[in-house]
Amino acid sequence: MKHEWADHSIFQAKDGAILYGVDQASLFLVDSSVQEVISRWVSEPTVDLSKASESDRDVLEGLRDILLLKPAGSAKKWPPVRFDPEEFPMSTMVLEVAQDCNLRCTYCYAEGGAYGGQARLLDSETAREAARYLVRESGDLKDLTLVLFGGEPLLNMPAIKAAVEEAETLASAAGKRLLVSLTTNGTLLNAEIVSFFRDHRVVVSVSLDGPPDLHDANRPYASGKGSYSKVLSQVRGLLDNHTAAVAARVTLTPDQWSRCEEVFDHLMALGFHEVGIAPASPISKALLPDQDQEEVLLQSFAAMARRFSRVAREGRILPFANLIELLGRLHMGQTKAVACGAGFGYLAVDAGGEFYLCHRLAGEKGFEVGNLETGPDPEKIRSCLDHVTAGKDKMCERCWARTLCSGGCHYENHLRENTLGIPPGSSCNFILRWLQMGIELYADLRHAGADKLLAQFEKRTGC
Repeated sequence: MKHEWADHSIFQAKDGAILYGVDQASLFLVDSSVQEVISRWVSEPTVDLSKASESDRDVLEGLRDILLLKPAGSAKKWPPVRFDPEEFPMSTMVLEVAQDCNLRCTYCYAEGGAYGGQARLLDSETAREAARYLVRESGDLKDLTLVLFGGEPLLNMPAIKAAVEEAETLASAAGKRLLVSLTTNGTLLNAEIVSFFRDHRVVVSVSLDGPPDLHDANRPYASGKGSYSKVLSQVRGLLDNHTAAVAARVTLTPDQWSRCEEVFDHLMALGFHEVGIAPASPISKALLPDQDQEEVLLQSFAAMARRFSRVAREGRILPFANLIELLGRLHMGQTKAVACGAGFGYLAVDAGGEFYLCHRLAGEKGFEVGNLETGPDPEKIRSCLDHVTAGKDKMCERCWARTLCSGGCHYENHLRENTLGIPPGSSCNFILRWLQMGIELYADLRHAGADKLLAQFEKRTGC
């Protein structure tokens, strides 16, 4: 039988090379002899094992067994399937309880929290209706997620309480597990709110951008006054009375990317249990990075990866969320035929009860797909997905990272390509290098025998 090569890539490592199989996101540490066999045969359109030398055949048969060589003609075009939104029960709802905010962050994609419209709060009855919809439309799923978002969600505690209590009651009656999470700027936290979060096991992330000069430059009040001191005074009660890990959610602008390590250390010293660092979305050309700035961010993340490796060899986890999530996916061999769950059991509900493809696209009328009264319209969801993925099949079909990335964030692509008019794929190089960094770190940890540590990341591999 003749065989053909499945898509793969080879990355050099300290003790050989990493062979990455694209279709299964499989990883193998190989020595120079295997690389030599691959280099001899990889240019052949088909591989006839009977014509290989005995030593080459042993290697080629091994590659066949791990699906790097497949029967000729059996390779499937990517993406292998087209999913139908109607086939996915509701699993995750992002509920915009407050389309308003008391801060005016310089990089805010939600335009001051109002998402381009009038500031408004979700009423409590609509919050309960949204909770009922989530549980009712979840089908046979046992695990549901309710994400409370804004703006600043703590501006509307009545709606938060209504949604959480309704969802808890109905999920419990239906024998389902409910996870509730919330992201806050921290300025409005108080003992009563912290008590509610503790009693209802709400997982909280706090938006805090590091030392005072960074945070205050990024996240001032409308008056221009910085918010760092207020957040710091309010968040202590949350950190001291938690039932779940409290994460710091960091956003940095391109001119701040060289300070990632400093930001991480500062926030860990404050007592946060985990830190995630995201580059600001380029809501304007002023926030669009150049190649030098992207290189700075990659080098900053590479420094974090080296620290992660050192700490892991001591049997500990460096709580840098960016790497934990990526390593978890690699450990599970988790592939993606779609970029994210948007439209496939994951939708956002705005403060007026309207469904949107995702929370970051709230307020964009072209991405409104229904409402709580009528339910989401599958045709509108399909149309939105067709729009945000147009051309991606062709762009991605030969990319080694396609099953890890699957085209990238819909919102980020829409922002760059539609709002700023930048050519599609403008962020691909950064994504590829970040994913390669994760692969190299994963191989390093496996080679160091850190399997038990890596297994702890499996719970982080949700869609």
